[in-house]
Amino acid sequence: MVTEHIAKAVFALVEDYNGRSLLTFKRFKLERNTDLNEDFRMDPLDACELLERYAATFNIDPRTIRFDAYFPQDFTAAHDPLTLQLLVESAQAGRWLGK
Repeated sequence: MVTEHIAKAVFALVEDYNGRSLLTFKRFKLERNTDLNEDFRMDPLDACELLERYAATFNIDPRTIRFDAYFPQDFTAAHDPLTLQLLVESAQAGRWLGK
């Protein structure tokens, strides 16, 4: 029960950044394996704000999240996936499980 509540809270937090497409007027379908950079194409400034809100909401030390591992300054550089699954599992663990 608590696990599902956390997952719903994480999805709701990310959904705040899920605007409608200008072409289709549909929202991106968020799934646990959605990579916020590669799939969702989240703006880095929005991603930074999201992670700040996420850390505050789930009591995760923001200093443990290496933002540049997920959103490198060089957009063509390889990056680790920042998935909703990682966000959910880290929130459940009460600490950041990624880089």
